[in-house]
Amino acid sequence: MRKWIISLPLIATTIIPVHAASPNASTDSFYFVAMDQPVRDNANVLKKAFSKLGHIRPAFAIVNGIKSDSESCSDELYIERKNLANNSHVPTIISVTNGDWVNCKNSKSESVAIERLIRLKEIFFENRYSLGNKPLELTRQSLGNRFPNYPENAYWHMNSILFATIHMPSDNNHYIVAAGRNDEFEDRAIANRNWLDRLFRIASRHHDKGIVLISDGNPFSPGVKNRQNITTRDGFYEIRQKLNNLATHYPGRVLFIHGHGTASPTEIIWKGRLGTLGLHPDWTRIDINLHTQTIFKAGPAFRKIPRTAKTSRQKRK
Repeated sequence: MRKWIISLPLIATTIIPVHAASPNASTDSFYFVAMDQPVRDNANVLKKAFSKLGHIRPAFAIVNGIKSDSESCSDELYIERKNLANNSHVPTIISVTNGDWVNCKNSKSESVAIERLIRLKEIFFENRYSLGNKPLELTRQSLGNRFPNYPENAYWHMNSILFATIHMPSDNNHYIVAAGRNDEFEDRAIANRNWLDRLFRIASRHHDKGIVLISDGNPFSPGVKNRQNITTRDGFYEIRQKLNNLATHYPGRVLFIHGHGTASPTEIIWKGRLGTLGLHPDWTRIDINLHTQTIFKAGPAFRKIPRTAKTSRQKRK
């Protein structure tokens, strides 16, 4: 393995948080929130999203990506986004995405993807803790001797559920068609397969009721095409086979959360004991109840109520 260095009239609305009991109120039920990176105007959207967390009390928050494709890949932007997440009122975990590094170029329009990926890891994953002013302690894959260059892959336990991030970019898992240019893909694929084996082994040993995996790419998405819309090698094939095999032999539920938004952003699509959930650029709430059959339930973290309806209720009073 190669070595890497680290048109109706608009109605005004009010945002109302969907409240729940404190995540520590019961050992059998709690919830967390997750969101995908915005396509544009990332800074303002993220600031508003983090400000909303002050109104709810999730066990933790997961952000899939820290920048959009169109934004700068500079150290300054990376550090600014890290500081934003560090000011969060809840533990915040970052999942690395395609937009964070894959399309980064220098002033000559030359790719600097690998250099930016290394720097991204140095800035965001420098220790064993999540971001936020009340961080969670994480176990990173980089702590082992075999895969010291993958700190972005991390896991943590909470109430009989194993949570873990796994780095798989949405653009065909960053498989490059041109021959001889897939060192990053091949090395990461080996690390990811090892990571999945380890996660399912840990969950089985601890008799965990479920596993939650968070990634940018969706390995279960049908059809793979490159930027020229030509069918190419499926960069998720091996990882999909691995996941299906592991999930089949695991007695609990497996929820795979990804950044490929779906038509219904709060619907978990189940196939046997394996479910998938696509994120959108706002918080999705995932409730966990160990006494229910599916364990996991997704819904909006906030609901929008038209101000006209609120005014009507006030008049009736």
